[in-house]
Amino acid sequence: MKIRGVLAAAAVTMSLAGMSSQAIAATCWAQNAVEAAQVRGFETMLMVATLRCQIKGVDLSGDYNAFVRSKRAVLTGVNDELRAKFVGQGLKGNAALDAYDRFVTSIANSYGSGIGAPSCGEFKTILDGANAAPASRSALLALALEVGSDPVRQSDRCAGARIALAN
Repeated sequence: MKIRGVLAAAAVTMSLAGMSSQAIAATCWAQNAVEAAQVRGFETMLMVATLRCQIKGVDLSGDYNAFVRSKRAVLTGVNDELRAKFVGQGLKGNAALDAYDRFVTSIANSYGSGIGAPSCGEFKTILDGANAAPASRSALLALALEVGSDPVRQSDRCAGARIALAN
């Protein structure tokens, strides 16, 4: 009788652990989504810098627009990945799009103040490198990592997710 109780408790614990890991998998950031966010963060940084420099009388818009045109397929692809990540969390319709918009807006806001940001001349160099890079996800990811684009907290990444079960 006691063995049945232990087995039943083990089955319930395993079931709960499975549900917990499924819930975590639906909400944490898988590596491919983290990378998509890093590329999106890089593109957003360039956009915000272009706008900020324009206010200062330095026009980088031609360089930025050339970047967006030449890398459009990659940029569209990472945006699609990010939208799919929010839909994959079980959010439906407008809720998923709203969550995506909040995330992208938070990235832009993080670059908005310009405090500690490179100068307009340095951004010109970054844009020149971005325009010279191949139109590939891996090339843009390398550039994003080089400038420190990392909008997803470590604690939100799936690799760091652990489940602790009480004895």
